[in-house]
Amino acid sequence: MKSKVAAKYSSAEMQSLFDFKYYLQEDLNAKVDRASMHHALETRAPLLDYRIAEFAFSLPEHLRKKDNVSKYLLKKILYKHVPKEIFDRPKWGFTIPLGEWLAGDLNYLIQDYLNREVIERHHVVFYAKVDELKMRFAKGEKHIYQRLWALILLHMWLEKIDNH
Repeated sequence: MKSKVAAKYSSAEMQSLFDFKYYLQEDLNAKVDRASMHHALETRAPLLDYRIAEFAFSLPEHLRKKDNVSKYLLKKILYKHVPKEIFDRPKWGFTIPLGEWLAGDLNYLIQDYLNREVIERHHVVFYAKVDELKMRFAKGEKHIYQRLWALILLHMWLEKIDNH
């Protein structure tokens, strides 16, 4: 049975509401705030004005996304005032270079927390699979760093609770 909230909104609208409430507030805005404070910059996010946000959430879905183009209405308006190449490009994320760090200065975390002894002590994952990931990463498959990071964090936590 669908909840009243789920019945009222489409899955895309539910995702937008979730992003607005959690991802934007607790992740993106926090990162912008920290980065701007670090460099003594004053930042403004004009599209976060509550009146604009209320207007955007009140629009019918076909004006928010059309022909697989998100922010459809906003882009139509911007095309009249801003060169298209400024905003019609792939997104740039706020990610840290964790893969590079794990291959370099933070490699000790792989050695300390993803070794046979630690993995087999906790019996949560198979060491052979972890070892395979470590070898693939060492041979240049840097895109799997997130799997290693998740395993590192898991085993750091297991080691910590084991020692209490």
